Amino acid sequence: MSEGWQLIVSTLRIFQRYPLFIIPILIVWLIYAAIIMYLKYFFPWDNFGSGAVLGIIFLTLFVFSFIILASCSVVLELIQQLETGGKLSLGGAFQETLSKDITKVLTLAFIWAILWFILTIIEAILSKEKEGNEEFDAENVAKTLADYREFSFSRALIEAFEKGIRMIIFLILPAVAWEDLSFTDAIKKGLRVLRTHLAEFASGYALTYGAAILVFIPPIIIAKLGSGQDGHPPLINFPDSVWVGVIIYIGVAWSFCMYLEQMFTANLYLWHLKWERQVELAKKQGHSLPDFKEIKQPSLLDNIPDLVA
Repeated sequence: MSEGWQLIVSTLRIFQRYPLFIIPILIVWLIYAAIIMYLKYFFPWDNFGSGAVLGIIFLTLFVFSFIILASCSVVLELIQQLETGGKLSLGGAFQETLSKDITKVLTLAFIWAILWFILTIIEAILSKEKEGNEEFDAENVAKTLADYREFSFSRALIEAFEKGIRMIIFLILPAVAWEDLSFTDAIKKGLRVLRTHLAEFASGYALTYGAAILVFIPPIIIAKLGSGQDGHPPLINFPDSVWVGVIIYIGVAWSFCMYLEQMFTANLYLWHLKWERQVELAKKQGHSLPDFKEIKQPSLLDNIPDLVA
């Protein structure tokens, strides 16, 4: 937990110094929210059969997977600029992603979409909730984006699996962006980092999970107070301005949680690379191999180019 907490603290400090890093993920949330709203309130689902509906759901998840990974790749390219002694350039990071990483990002997004689709189908089968005919207004939009539903253990378990898969995918991506490995080698390298530092990964998983719960407590409380129960009126009738504020808050909170996960895995991977180089050096010099915890954690704030071998 100590190493995981250090990585989280480092991630928060990076955000304070370089808020630019969250911009690609904020852009993704705007696209994500727009698609969700269109599909929920405006898309003519009744005009399609069950097979077509499943195809649309898979295509949607693939689009979500791709835009999330593309934004993460841009952030990784920004980190590479810093850790190789360069200057931050958001345009340069976008260009690197499009010219160098895009094919592997698409392939990785396709695999992620398949796993996400399977978990979504399982969740739908286990779910006992029925979709209501909600009208399009600020309150319902806020509740939809906050994913405000009654708690169930099955849904919580599915979401835990989804988060784990997402963070593993994030751990594979640096091998693509930083080391330019082939797609197969990138997957092998990411999974090797996971196996080697499973304890640190698990602690980061738990800590980012806790952070997500904390940041989403305010909109959930507002949704609870503004919702009627068993035919009873809501405790508080919030004006539309409050719900608009909740929507904005959810966008920032969602982006921040995604940023935490992505930056945590990037920091862990960078730490692994630094340790890996020290292990190789020790082998060449005939010294005892250093333990991972003996290697000082890399930082984007120390002006030391850790990606320069």
